[in-house]
Amino acid sequence: MKNQFQALQNWTQDILNTVKKDLKSDHLHTDPVFYRAHFGNRPQNRLSAEEILAAYEKELLAGNEDLESFVINRWVFKHGDLYDHFADRLSQIHPDFDQITSLTEEQSKTILEGAADAFGAVETFLFSMLNRVAFPQKVLDTLQKEALEAKRANARAAEQAAEQQTLEKILASHQREVSRLNDKIAGVQKKYTIDTEALKKQIRALQQKLAK
Repeated sequence: MKNQFQALQNWTQDILNTVKKDLKSDHLHTDPVFYRAHFGNRPQNRLSAEEILAAYEKELLAGNEDLESFVINRWVFKHGDLYDHFADRLSQIHPDFDQITSLTEEQSKTILEGAADAFGAVETFLFSMLNRVAFPQKVLDTLQKEALEAKRANARAAEQAAEQQTLEKILASHQREVSRLNDKIAGVQKKYTIDTEALKKQIRALQQKLAK
């Protein structure tokens, strides 16, 4: 049987990004065998986030069960409300829901009702897969499809937000430049006014001398 991460190869980075702080602070420096295998003697502060996550992904896909348990536990811990939702619905079907080996489509519908709206389609799908919730394959396929659609929508929203932020920075820079030019123009106008008044005084003084 594939481990959860072999079945979630396209989602591993999404999962790891959620627990990356736990990996760096609670795992990376406490597992010297893992560290040396992937990074040798390089100091941790010289490692990029991308290569750290790539190393963890490689290890998970290779079937490191201890690491798999660590990542799943930390991911679930960060989604406590989602866990409570599933635990409540599953316990209504069987008090010891760990003993459930299969669920009908109708039971699945009851368990999943409101989950995607409350917690997100991506999170609901990942929780179901990481915890091996005994949904029929048809239900899991539907969850994956909805998660992919949500992931694409989130990516588009993030891209639009980044574009908006870039436009706002450009606009702010433009406004600062306009303000700087206006200040410069105001300074020039002030100097022109002062110089003009001084010139008028000189002309009047000269006229007075000529009139004598």
